[in-house]
Amino acid sequence: MAELTDNELIKRMQQGDTGALGILYMRYAPSVGRFAYRFVRVREDIDDITHNIFCTLWENRMALKNPESLKSYLFMMTRNAIFKAYRHNRIVSEYEADSQMDAPADSPDAERIVTAKDLLEMIELRVAEMPEMQREAFRMSRYDHLTYAEIAEKLGVSPKTVQYYISQALAELRKLTDAMIIFTTADMVANLNI
Repeated sequence: MAELTDNELIKRMQQGDTGALGILYMRYAPSVGRFAYRFVRVREDIDDITHNIFCTLWENRMALKNPESLKSYLFMMTRNAIFKAYRHNRIVSEYEADSQMDAPADSPDAERIVTAKDLLEMIELRVAEMPEMQREAFRMSRYDHLTYAEIAEKLGVSPKTVQYYISQALAELRKLTDAMIIFTTADMVANLNI
């Protein structure tokens, strides 16, 4: 039996014949892999590129108007996949470099820094959701370091009311920190001045 041409295999693929895709894979996957290897050099990435190209070939089989140019089509797909891999690797490298500048991976406090930032963001979100007077009293106390009497004067309420607002705010924040304690250390929570 004569070997099927690329054109015949494409027509069979367009009729839903997955076996035709398998033959094309066996015929061209090594060439795709060798071409990708010249640029990528990571076996797993080359395998992913090759697999994705033939999956895309199957998905786009109905759009193939000129089956005679299959080699050109595979070349363009491989070239685009290599560029995509380069962009992805560059983004990953830039992200890792930024992460290392913020908190070196070998630093024993790297996880603590991320967790502290997350905890502080959660606290700020919770403070923002508090009723207005409670929020203002809390911020004046904790951020501006005003006394209860100074806060009472600014808000036009009694110092006992300020004390109530702040105790309510602290109770809410303790619930939050208790829920997040598994992500942080006790000494860090103590340093948050809550």
